[in-house]
Amino acid sequence: MILIFFHNARNDRWPDQFYERIKAAKKPLSVLNQAAGGNRVLADGLGPNSLGRIDRDVLAQTGVKYAILFEGVNDIGTAAPNAADQNSTVARIISAFEQIATRLHAQRKYAYIATITPFGNNSYDDGYYRENSRLAINSWIRSNTAFDAVLDFDAAVRDPANMTRILPAYDSGDGLHMNPTGYGAIAASIPLDLFC
Repeated sequence: MILIFFHNARNDRWPDQFYERIKAAKKPLSVLNQAAGGNRVLADGLGPNSLGRIDRDVLAQTGVKYAILFEGVNDIGTAAPNAADQNSTVARIISAFEQIATRLHAQRKYAYIATITPFGNNSYDDGYYRENSRLAINSWIRSNTAFDAVLDFDAAVRDPANMTRILPAYDSGDGLHMNPTGYGAIAASIPLDLFC
């Protein structure tokens, strides 16, 4: 079983489309989608934060071998757009990610992490501080040694003409969430050979 750990839920989501790829490849795996719209790593929002959910949503589940963490945008977007608050948020998110990887590995689960996708042209976009936080966290994600693999969702959906934004063909219209085509691009970007 693959556990898809935290992302923003909608119809035709990337876990649904990723599962279709798994079925087509005839891999004997299931996908458990533990989505929580508006979820955050560090603080409760519409539901408990990631660190508070990991036991219930991941470690207590039977048969989970892989976990994908796709999280962080709401922490950046709800932190005040100034250097002090954003720098603190970046440091605390990275520390939380390391804790999550450690806890997954302690239970002998593969821990995969996805980069944070663009949110330019959304209310989270302050034109500077929040984008710098996204870039800093993504830089850490791409070079980290805590997780077993990096899934570059940012590269899969960003607009090459303006990398602070989602490609227009993938944008749901709010500058933050992908439409089904964009979620399909995310699903297609995940290497199937990470899941035996």
